[in-house]
Amino acid sequence: MEKYLLNFFIAVLLLTGAIAGFNWWIDPYAIYQDHKSQKQLIQPLLVMNERVFKTVWLTRSKADVVFLGTSVTDIGIGKDHAVFASKRSINLAAFGQPIDESRHLMELALKNSQSKMFVLGLDFLAFNTLLSPPSDYVEENYRSLRPYSLLLSISALSNSWHVMRHKQPNEGDCCYANGFRIPNTLTHLGGSYRNSFINNERTYLQVKYLPYPECQFSFTRKAGGSSFDDLRAMIKLAHQHHVDFRLFISPSHARQWEVISVAGLSDRWEEWKRELVRMNEEEARQVEARPLPLWDFSGYDSISSEAVPAKDDKKTLMRWYSDSAHYTPALGELIIQRMFTSSTSGLPDRWGTLLNAANVESHLLELRAAQKNYQQTHQQDVGEIEASARAVNQVKHCQNSPR
Repeated sequence: MEKYLLNFFIAVLLLTGAIAGFNWWIDPYAIYQDHKSQKQLIQPLLVMNERVFKTVWLTRSKADVVFLGTSVTDIGIGKDHAVFASKRSINLAAFGQPIDESRHLMELALKNSQSKMFVLGLDFLAFNTLLSPPSDYVEENYRSLRPYSLLLSISALSNSWHVMRHKQPNEGDCCYANGFRIPNTLTHLGGSYRNSFINNERTYLQVKYLPYPECQFSFTRKAGGSSFDDLRAMIKLAHQHHVDFRLFISPSHARQWEVISVAGLSDRWEEWKRELVRMNEEEARQVEARPLPLWDFSGYDSISSEAVPAKDDKKTLMRWYSDSAHYTPALGELIIQRMFTSSTSGLPDRWGTLLNAANVESHLLELRAAQKNYQQTHQQDVGEIEASARAVNQVKHCQNSPR
């Protein structure tokens, strides 16, 4: 009996060691093997493994500039910018990143890499406390022992096997060693842009802006507190550590702002912007410092109103957008130009507004006027969004009526 138990334990140890060794060798999350260069292509790291890679590994990498935000920032901010040529930049933005996750990542990056600049792409939906966490979000990723527990993980073993068979990176795979996404050519969208926009907008209406079961949008957490508390904590960290922290509201397509409107959230969207300004200036006053730069690129202009090709148009490729929420790295380059340089070359007039208490109300008033003009001049687009809202409302079964 004792010999049997001894052989059993030896077999278990050998199997455990084999699993750990295989996971370490394949490294499906790119967290064990050192990367020779930050711009090295991580292959083939899948998007579904992106969160582990960025949280467990990349937050511990030395970096001068750290980008945070949702998939809008993840996809839209490319890896090469002249203004950061002499700096080490990493992109920690990820699909569906709620603002509390952004805060955790900032805390880890400050603790581990002592970064001196953070750039946060602000996304309205990231502040909705009723939105479920992303499917790949795991709090254990924040823990220091996470790399070791993953070595023995069956899910890691499954991912290792998949990676071993998935030899070459494809469009849609994750990223370079610095976290910036492998760029897509977008040629596959030729002839399907309009469907891509409509499908994306229905997803936002059905599960993102007004998620089940409440079908509401709320800044308040059921357990108490607010999603604004997380951003306030980030602002406090920036002042305490004397880091350069810049915030920007992304320039999604004008159709995305119409989605917010038909969802009945225009007032909430404006409330969100007012609170961002108020909180930013309040925290600055408390430490007798200047408010952090808070840029607003949302709204209706020549870029955000880029024409969406007709369904039968298979030749036209959009320059700035892949769907109504996500902008291309080409537009991400203009964001960096506007935020970090004085050059206005190639930018629309007055594109990008530095928000403050003195101009936020007039800015919101201008946006309302621009929206009315857009609705009058883009009736097909607005009609499609309204039709999507009606279709979504027919299939939604909510606990309460949306507020």
